[in-house]
Amino acid sequence: MTTTEFNGKKLFRWEPSDGSAVFLGSYVLKLLLQVIIVIVLGVTDVDPDFSKTIAYACIITSSNEIAFLLTPLAYGKIKGYDTIRGMGFEGRFSLWATLLVIPLSVALICMGQPLAEGFIRLVALIGYDTSAATSIMPSTPGELAATLILVALLPAIAEEYVFRGCVARAFARKGYVFAVFMSALLFAIMHGSPLQLVHQFLIGVVCAVLFFATRSLWPPIILHFLNNAIALVLGYMQNRGSAFAVAEVWQYVVMCVVGVAATIGLLIAVIYLCKARAAKVDPESGAAKRADMERTLRSLYESPEVRGAAQAELDALDAELAEAKSEQMAEVIKEARRESANKTKLRDRRALIYAFLFAGVLWILMFILNIAGVQ
Repeated sequence: MTTTEFNGKKLFRWEPSDGSAVFLGSYVLKLLLQVIIVIVLGVTDVDPDFSKTIAYACIITSSNEIAFLLTPLAYGKIKGYDTIRGMGFEGRFSLWATLLVIPLSVALICMGQPLAEGFIRLVALIGYDTSAATSIMPSTPGELAATLILVALLPAIAEEYVFRGCVARAFARKGYVFAVFMSALLFAIMHGSPLQLVHQFLIGVVCAVLFFATRSLWPPIILHFLNNAIALVLGYMQNRGSAFAVAEVWQYVVMCVVGVAATIGLLIAVIYLCKARAAKVDPESGAAKRADMERTLRSLYESPEVRGAAQAELDALDAELAEAKSEQMAEVIKEARRESANKTKLRDRRALIYAFLFAGVLWILMFILNIAGVQ
């Protein structure tokens, strides 16, 4: 995390290493809390079948989200940075762009469901036990209400805070395409199950694009919540006796194609709505507002202040070089800057490797244990 003074304000810019650190901390704390819960249940007289209940799912999910909420706060405390302000919760966004999130969530399910189903069948062919996975299917209105809050809403807020507000935000220093796909991959791997890998990856990609386009966490939070809520409502309807016909292969293909086209079209619409909103001239804002109007998808995320801070760093370097009394001194300054930049790149690279290695090894281990029949 770097600190820059700009227009009298202290600005913090997240580095990729910051995003990796928050992810690792959140993931480790999540696993520790799960272990504690399992131990507590093991030493008490709780029915062994309790782990198959809605109450257990709510407890585990809540503990996971507590880990995702606490870790960024603790990291910010250590670094001396407010990890609530400036993370996207206060970001303004277009109402029309937000309304498009509703059909976008449906389109995403239409796209993701067939792809996820195909991947599940693929891993089943190589021996993965798909029956080991449990789906949350509330059977009463009370269970549905509880799961909508603890399994749909809470994860939407906490996970978007970590994976879009912290991880994707930090990875954006290496480019927005990198940030979108790498944060989505970590998000998918974090869930730990091949059965969720494809769909969660697609959710992560779409949520990251929404975050960068709107510069707000609320649209991806809404999308994430709707995705979870639709799954819970469908499970509730199925548990109450509503029949769902099994789709044919050609129907899956058609649904996927329509879903892909609709998802891409709606994302483009959101991006252009955000650009159109930014293009509205505010005569009181002057040149600063006009400069903000020119942003493209790449610059939709960074505020004028952050861009100004980056320019201020370049200006400071130019001034430092201009004050050098000799070419040798200027070369020493340039070399020191290069060495500092290389150290930052090395730190970021190592942090990324540690994050993906830790999450990837655990994912592969759980995959192998499942195939081996170890529950």
